Amino acid sequence: MLLTLGYGALAIALAIAFRIARRAAREREDAALSVRTMDRLRSAADVREAMEIVLGSLLSHLNGRAIVAVTHDRAQLRVHIWDAQPAAGKTVVTHTEGSSTDADKYFFPAPVEPWRAVAESGTKSRRIATCALRGDNRLERIDVALPPAFLEAHPFDSLLVCSGSFGAEWTDRLFVLDAAGGARPLRLLDTVMRQAGLVLHTLDVQAEMQSRGGAAERARVARELHDGVIQSLIGLEMQVDVWRRLAETEGNAATAQLGHIQQMLRREIVELRDLIQHMRPLSIDASHLLEYLADLAERFQRQTGITAHFASEVDEVTLPPHICGEIARIVQEALVNVRKHSGARNVIVRVSAPDNQFKFEVDDDGQGFGFVGRYTNADLEVGRKGPVVIKERVRSIGGTLAIESAPGQGARVEVWVSREAHG
Repeated sequence: MLLTLGYGALAIALAIAFRIARRAAREREDAALSVRTMDRLRSAADVREAMEIVLGSLLSHLNGRAIVAVTHDRAQLRVHIWDAQPAAGKTVVTHTEGSSTDADKYFFPAPVEPWRAVAESGTKSRRIATCALRGDNRLERIDVALPPAFLEAHPFDSLLVCSGSFGAEWTDRLFVLDAAGGARPLRLLDTVMRQAGLVLHTLDVQAEMQSRGGAAERARVARELHDGVIQSLIGLEMQVDVWRRLAETEGNAATAQLGHIQQMLRREIVELRDLIQHMRPLSIDASHLLEYLADLAERFQRQTGITAHFASEVDEVTLPPHICGEIARIVQEALVNVRKHSGARNVIVRVSAPDNQFKFEVDDDGQGFGFVGRYTNADLEVGRKGPVVIKERVRSIGGTLAIESAPGQGARVEVWVSREAHG
């Protein structure tokens, strides 16, 4: 009898261990999918390519019949509908721009948490049972009234739904038809949507900016990025940090993948901040330029961890506001290059006034450019070397550019502007 009980207890323990191992393996698979999807998204050229990556990955992983992704831009009164279906071993994604009636069809009252619906078989009325994924990973029965227009357009046996919002103007909803049920696919859907949604909205905003010129429009888009997408990114990065710490305490194998996702989010936050700074109209009064550059260096150190100093041998700069704005952009672009390409640990921004000129320098101890020595404007043009954006900005204000590089030791970018410059 005792031997039988012992075998029974062992069998139960083995069964529990097997379930835990299977759950850990599934969590690793889901985390790996998130990492792969985000890595591929970084190379997406536009929203369509990004949608094909995200929806194709989800459709394949969840083994669904179709996915419908809907975005509602309430400010512009636009509804975008993306439909993804498998065909001949690949995912075909189509896009249509909907109307106000489509907003009612897809954005009906529903919980903010991920939820699923199942059409109960054997009934003429096609009753639908719905349940939501709560914070403790428990599925709880809820009441959701799906509009007849949605049911007619997208009949299903089972449905996974995830909603999201980015700032005050954007609302998203993702529908996966006839995929595997349970809490796990809902968790995965929520994770991927949070991460990929931010990238998708950034691409969409960039496309809008390119198609609609003007300083006022760029300023509006910059505010939208800052107040919406970047705040959502920061919130998501904090949530991933909580998940990573929890996974560490539990010895979960997904810790490394969560850490990788967290680092990717931090990089995206910095990239977006750079983009926002470049998009905002900038005209700086000469009396504030030195203060702006000092603040730029301090903010660069705070955001990147690279030690940055500001030094000035002059008390004031006497240049027109539009030239001061261009100087600020040039220094900003040089710092972006330091962060992205140099591998530097230290950088200094310096202002001086030799020979009746103002000289602005960005000096770092990184890996340098792909050449050795000091290159003037003419050298850079002939050899097609140096950062194109900086060269164009310097040319626009009638300045002189010089770059000194020592591979493995660092680089110095110098911009010279006459005290009498008018641009």
